[in-house]
Amino acid sequence: MATATARKTPRNGPAVKFFTELAQRGHEPLLAGVSGRVRFDVLDKGDADSWLVKIDRGDLAVARDAGPADCAIRGTRALFDELADGRTNAMAAVLRGALVCSGDIELLIAVQRVFPDPPRGWDPNSTERGAR
Repeated sequence: MATATARKTPRNGPAVKFFTELAQRGHEPLLAGVSGRVRFDVLDKGDADSWLVKIDRGDLAVARDAGPADCAIRGTRALFDELADGRTNAMAAVLRGALVCSGDIELLIAVQRVFPDPPRGWDPNSTERGAR
């Protein structure tokens, strides 16, 4: 079983870039009516990189932290990379069992709005789902 810890050496990739950019926003108008803590556990080879997103009426604080959260979202690095690229919808991933959400699912529904839209011209039915 993977252990949720904040990794000291960040890895590169779409998910890391997404959380880094989210931290730089400071305020997200799409989350103006939302408050709570969401932890994203990104699983990779037996370890979990954890990102804690604290939301206070749209004000964001993002940290590499496995601390307590109102909503915990857990999935593979490959899946989080697809979410960060707009190639997968978070709620659809939960419904098909690829992403596990525990706690306040309304926070997942709210935070899903900050993930990017699918890339222009992207075909979700393509056999090359992971291709960029």
